[in-house]
This record gives sequence, C-alpha cells and structure tokens, in this order.
Amino acid sequence: MATTTPNYGWTVPTSTDLVKDGATAIETLGDAIDASMNTALGTKKAGMVLLNTTSFSAVASQSISSVFNATYENYKLVFNFTNATNGATRIRLRSGSTDNTTNNYASQYEYHQTGGASSGRITDGFTSSWTTAQGGAAQRQNVDLFLFRPFSTEMTFFSHNSMIQFAPDYYNVIGGGVQTESLSFDGFTVFTGANTITGSISVYGVNK
Repeated sequence: MATTTPNYGWTVPTSTDLVKDGATAIETLGDAIDASMNTALGTKKAGMVLLNTTSFSAVASQSISSVFNATYENYKLVFNFTNATNGATRIRLRSGSTDNTTNNYASQYEYHQTGGASSGRITDGFTSSWTTAQGGAAQRQNVDLFLFRPFSTEMTFFSHNSMIQFAPDYYNVIGGGVQTESLSFDGFTVFTGANTITGSISVYGVNK
C-alpha cells in the first residue's frame, strides 16, 4: 500500500507494493513534485539562477568571461573580498577576452558610516572603469552589484549596494552608474592598483 512523504505528503510506493504498479506510482510522485515546486516558486523556474562562482587568492585582477548571454537580460553580481592593503577595487566590462578600457564609465555613490558619524558623496566622472569598493588592509568588502542588460547592444546601467569594513569603521555604500557605449558585453574584470584581493565572485542570471 502506498504511503506519503513526511514533509510534502507526496504519494510514494512501499516495498510491499506490486511491481506492476511502479509506473503509476512514479507518475503520481512526479506530478506531485511538479505541483509543489510550481507552488513554492510561483513559476516554472527560479527567479535567480547561479551561473558562476569564482574564488581567488592574492590576485591583482580577476576576469570572468562568457557569463552574460541572451538567456538573461539582467544579472546580479555578489563580491566577497578581503584586501591585502588599503585601496580601491574597480570593475570593467569585457567582450570575449578583452576588457573595455574606454573612458565611458560614470558613477556616483553615497556612503554612510555605521552610527552616522560620517557620510558623503563620491562622483566618479567618465573614466575607464567603475569603483566597486574601497577598503582597509585585511578587511572585508561585501558588494551587491546589479547589471542591467549588459549583453544587449545598448548602454549598460548598474546599481550598487555594499558594506565595507575600513578600520575602525564600517560603511554602507549605495549608488549606480552607466557605461554609455552601445556595445554587447559578455563578462567583466575586477582589479586593483598596487593592492591584491582574496575572496569570491558569484554571478546570477535574473529570470523574467
């Protein structure tokens, strides 16, 4: 006699069921799982899909290529870094294996110290990259960056939210910007100046 699973109540066969009933039992179980997943997700697919996670140690730059394509319009990038020394981390978009280094990146950020002791604005005029974070030695940069339509042949916009450790303080940074060229990008490079970074980058595609 069939029984049910403890969490979702899916009907499953037991060891005493007849072999001839196996196909029917599998069909019933498959339909139940399909219905439960559709209810849980609200759609046939998850809203955000992990496409790539890259880890690195003591590097001055890290490139991730061929991660943007026509499957998804928008992408979420999650950076978790530790700095070797004080310094900024920056990002450039790339096509194929080539970084775009034209002076068409512009952005603006608001920063607020935890506790409200300090705040301000940073305007990054048209330069060859965007700033992702500024951190102190052996301290964390946690960045949530959202790219809007980088693979389409039009301007690429982004929004930015991060928590930065810069001893002895902690800063929340919010902002956004644009790459003004009408180009298709399929990846990006994160890099520093004289500094190195250790950590990971995860890239997610956003389903419609």
